[in-house]
Amino acid sequence: MSSEIRRRNVNTSGGEHIVPMATYDETHLSAPALLAASPIHAGFAMKLHVPVFYSFLPSPVQWALSSWCPTGWSPQWKRRYLIALGGYLYRFKDENGSTPKGAPITVDITEARIISRGDTSTSNEFNCLLDLLPDGCDTVFEVSSLAKTQYFAVESREEALAWVNSIRQMRQDSITRNMGHSKGIPYPTQWDSFDASARRLQEQKERIKNRMSALDKKEQEMQTLGGSANMGYFS
Repeated sequence: MSSEIRRRNVNTSGGEHIVPMATYDETHLSAPALLAASPIHAGFAMKLHVPVFYSFLPSPVQWALSSWCPTGWSPQWKRRYLIALGGYLYRFKDENGSTPKGAPITVDITEARIISRGDTSTSNEFNCLLDLLPDGCDTVFEVSSLAKTQYFAVESREEALAWVNSIRQMRQDSITRNMGHSKGIPYPTQWDSFDASARRLQEQKERIKNRMSALDKKEQEMQTLGGSANMGYFS
């Protein structure tokens, strides 16, 4: 398959071994390199960052935190440079970023749409933040997958629509390609290289996340055991 970055070879003894087809480095995924490869779409947007605990608070408390509390306690809009290329959407600090911010977003499992106030499928924390949109932005589009939903604010509805249409077209092209129905449609070799590097970066981020989760779980178990031991000693 074209999405594979490894292949199987048969050795002289009849067994199999895995031989890398190419060596990919995550530093290849710099913003200048992606821009030089003629991306589908690129430009600045404001990304909404929401603290984990915030999503579990009642709407009145969310509003109070957003209006009066320190910025670290409430959601914030942060400027990001987005690049849509091949099978992924990348986020950078700016157009000169050397590495992506977070894991690249896989477009073939992603939905994109423009959202507005009162949308019944929109989360509460977003609805209460519409009055706090960044200066110069009046439209928000949503990029969602099974694992995560992200919000991006841009200057106009036309700009948001351009992003939504680009991501939807990339998703359709990726699905068609994965099904083997695009044999007659050329796919740049350089994009294949970027896609492979993006997959490796995703896997690296997932391994780090799993290790951190395992460490947190172990720490909680140790604290529980320590608490139980102390209770037994003093009882």
